[in-house]
Amino acid sequence: MRLADLRGLALEGRTAMGAIQSAQAPSSTGSVVVSGMLAEQLARELAAGARTGSVVLGDEVALRGAAVAVRVIAGDPSGEDVSFVDAADDALVPVVLVQLWPQAVWRAPFVLSPFVVECEAGKGFPLREIATRIAEATEHAPELAARMPALAEAVEAAVVRSAVVRATMLALLARKPGTRALLALEQVRMLSRLRAVSAPAEPDPTSVVAGVAAGSVALGLALRSVARSAQGVLPGPVANAAVAAAGTWALARLAREVARRLEA
Repeated sequence: MRLADLRGLALEGRTAMGAIQSAQAPSSTGSVVVSGMLAEQLARELAAGARTGSVVLGDEVALRGAAVAVRVIAGDPSGEDVSFVDAADDALVPVVLVQLWPQAVWRAPFVLSPFVVECEAGKGFPLREIATRIAEATEHAPELAARMPALAEAVEAAVVRSAVVRATMLALLARKPGTRALLALEQVRMLSRLRAVSAPAEPDPTSVVAGVAAGSVALGLALRSVARSAQGVLPGPVANAAVAAAGTWALARLAREVARRLEA
């Protein structure tokens, strides 16, 4: 192996360690503010098993410092709904709209927010879909999920899905300088976000972080070898993208299985 390759691997390892330690640094994440029609019922369901204060009922005043807001509306948005979304925008708080009894044409909520959930009458709140929209709306979703079990499964799926898409796009640019390091970094960030969902009481020790970083670099080398072999039957960019997507997904499955075994 050339000296330049060794330097590249060392840089990938240091970058991976830095990303993991940064993700484990203590952070302050606001609550989920729920308001609107039947807000009490939705708040109870979201708060099942959650830490105190993770979910609050409130209006515009409660938006200060919130991580995300969930507004339950009925039919077309009312003036109060629009006022609430405007206040959230001013506070830089993303809003998820849950529409009860949606109309035949219900484009109006999408004008207020791209994160809209349709709730059909008589079927209860679709918690999984609401959790997915929350995961899409805020970058603090893993920290929220660590405090709110109702979000955990949807947030994990969203983290993996996003990482697979970005890894695929990076792999398509594999010949660009530094792309391999970016791909490894993306996978490490995915692992860190998945780890955040399980909310360890204390940051992992340096030896564990170093082991994860070394493992991610080793996995990157293995995936590159597989991609080179696959290029014998597939076009280079297609082979790189397929291996990166499959490898990232498999890494996520392995990480979640290990986490569940350790928790058990």
